[in-house]
Amino acid sequence: MKIALVGNPNVGKSVLFTRMTGVGVIASNYAGTTVEFEEATVIFNGKTITVFDLPGTYSFSGVTEDEQVAIELLEQKSPDRVISVVDATRLSQSLVLTLQLIELGYDVVLALNFMDQAKKRYTIDVEMLSSILKIPVIPITATTGEGTDRLMNAVVSEKSYVSDYKIKYDGHIEQFLEKNFKETRTDAGYPERGAAIKLLEGNSHFTDQFSDETKKLVEDYRVEFKEQHMESIEVHIARDRYGESGNIASKVISANVTQKRNFKDKISDITLKPITGIPILIIVLITIFVSVIYIGGVLEDFLVGLYELYLGPLFDQLALLIGGEIGEAISEGIYLSIEAILAIVIPFIVVFYLILGVLEDSGYLPRVAMLLDGIMVKLGLHGRAIIPMIVGTGCNVPAILATRTLESKRERLILSTVIVMAVPCSAQTIIIIGTVGTYSGIFWAALIYLILLGMIFILGKVLHKVLDDEPCGLTIEIPDLTMPSVKNVLYKTWARTKDFITIAFPLLLIGSLVLEFLMVYNVLDALVDPLSPFTVGFLGLPAIIIIALIMGVLRKEMALQILYVIFPITAGIDLSLALSPEQMFVFALIMATYMPCIAVLAVLLKEFGMKNAVLICISSICLSFLLGGLAHFLFIVF
Repeated sequence: MKIALVGNPNVGKSVLFTRMTGVGVIASNYAGTTVEFEEATVIFNGKTITVFDLPGTYSFSGVTEDEQVAIELLEQKSPDRVISVVDATRLSQSLVLTLQLIELGYDVVLALNFMDQAKKRYTIDVEMLSSILKIPVIPITATTGEGTDRLMNAVVSEKSYVSDYKIKYDGHIEQFLEKNFKETRTDAGYPERGAAIKLLEGNSHFTDQFSDETKKLVEDYRVEFKEQHMESIEVHIARDRYGESGNIASKVISANVTQKRNFKDKISDITLKPITGIPILIIVLITIFVSVIYIGGVLEDFLVGLYELYLGPLFDQLALLIGGEIGEAISEGIYLSIEAILAIVIPFIVVFYLILGVLEDSGYLPRVAMLLDGIMVKLGLHGRAIIPMIVGTGCNVPAILATRTLESKRERLILSTVIVMAVPCSAQTIIIIGTVGTYSGIFWAALIYLILLGMIFILGKVLHKVLDDEPCGLTIEIPDLTMPSVKNVLYKTWARTKDFITIAFPLLLIGSLVLEFLMVYNVLDALVDPLSPFTVGFLGLPAIIIIALIMGVLRKEMALQILYVIFPITAGIDLSLALSPEQMFVFALIMATYMPCIAVLAVLLKEFGMKNAVLICISSICLSFLLGGLAHFLFIVF
């Protein structure tokens, strides 16, 4: 038996999916997109059930990538039953998607989530709602598991829950449907009326189900409707759906007379008002930054120290076992790859994912999106983009993965490019502080950050103009603030961390081995003289520093570490004897915008494909060298 979970973002769908399936989840990318869905197999009452958790969406209109993937997955997976997850605290808005599922002829069970919160506000007549929609309605609280057994019993029932409920659209639309479309099903299995309504909305997914004559008939009516009503038919259809949903909600909801605004409601209000919400957001962001950097730094020192102490000698033995320079290269390559995972994943990524899980489950992230939408829209993005940018100050890898919260591939590409080129990760911060900050002064370090801030807005503006299509409007529900589930936060942290390791480690290993062989056979040294006109003439840096730039591709902080290797620096002697303050500034500025490390490159390849990943890398290299050359020129002039 196949089951699909469908619902708006922030309705607790993922929590319910975890409740229903537990472990053994498979995360997949839908072919040709960056949108993920999850699937798992469970056994309930002797039945084997495959559960698909579709991406959260507000509609099946096919405007955004999530909407397109959701409707195509529903058609391709052909679920025997669809669980429509609805937010009981926002019944009117959440029912709109359920009405569309019914309209498209799916066998639907409605899971009424957040009932514990809804009961504090009003009473919902569940039986009346079920009788109106003609489908089972099961009250649940996914965070505690309440009602999930009853939901599963309804899901595995042999009964059919295909409802004949019809939304009442504008009279002119109804006349057009009754005249031209019958109460039959298309070849794809959809009711002809439901598919025709999607065609009227302009959803290209449904066009192939009709003849050219029918498509022309619909297109002509779309034009005629707009001329007569002075608005597009898709807007009118959406308004009719929301009106229908609101009408249903008003029938089944009755207010609690004794209802009072509690402390949590008051806290929720102040997080949404700019005058109080912005200061709270600043505190939250500073807390995230300090926690990731400080806790991550402490954990990195601890884990890497243990690794070097207890496992380091084993790699020395491996080198001896293999023998020769090849043995040293293989041993060092594997050693550095594992060290990189220990130095990045557990200290910084796991800490951040834990914090991100808490913010997600608490309901705070949608508030951040609303507060900052006005600023971010100028970059062709929306308020929710601020979170990945903050993530990027710890590590660009989870930051790029976090862009999946955006609605379109265009927005994700803009944000990921900005993050790679202008948001310094912790390793780049180490380089800036370890060179310019330490030897040239805090002013010069601050100047680099000001340049990067300016680059964020410049890149955002340029990409906003260059890339086609306008960004999608911000449509987001603001859920109640709730206490996060420890189990759910830990589960999501584990799933995300595992995803990163499977993406990054293979490339880290290959990259480490390649670089070690290049160093063993002095290939890198052979690049110093041929490239010296560029490094010395254009950038004003010592010729040998090209080795540090190449090593920075593996891991950014290695570029700083290699400086202590390539220059004859001994204990008690610092970098200021090898590089001038101006050279340190140029080097740090280049590394702050330089090509993403190999772990980030792995994620870019997975999320955006070879073409976009290579384009971002080449663009970041050109930008970094351009800034470095410009800085060198200005130092000469002034």
